[in-house]
Amino acid sequence: MKKFFSLMLIGIAASMSASMYAGTPIKQSELPKAAQTFMTKHFPNEQVKKVEKDNGRRGMEYEVDFISGAEVEFRTDGEWKEVKAAKGNAVPAAIVPAAITKFVNTNFSGQSIVEISRKRGGYEIELSNGTELKLTEDAKPLQPRQGGNRPRR
Repeated sequence: MKKFFSLMLIGIAASMSASMYAGTPIKQSELPKAAQTFMTKHFPNEQVKKVEKDNGRRGMEYEVDFISGAEVEFRTDGEWKEVKAAKGNAVPAAIVPAAITKFVNTNFSGQSIVEISRKRGGYEIELSNGTELKLTEDAKPLQPRQGGNRPRR
């Protein structure tokens, strides 16, 4: 009997924590204006499957999933944070800095960018062959962030 109640409590706790971290469904019209403009410009023929908002580390974040499988995450201000292309497609070329496009075309001929995310100081990209790159906007390798001058405790 104790085992049953223990398993039941674990199940309840797991479902509660899952619901805490799940996004809240919203209407597409509730997205920030910049996000709506981005979708109209870069995904004009896509149909939206779901839109969610969630409290992120730096405020409200939004996630849009398209029926095709493409996904876009937006920051509080509506600027894109991460874009994943639908299977077999590339992210919209217009959102990739020109230097990164040139770098990929020169060094990874025949590969396309299937995922791109903005990181502090640059971008993380994933190519169609699974290669992951961390680059600055001018296509230089993104250096890992150094910790502060404070000693660890």
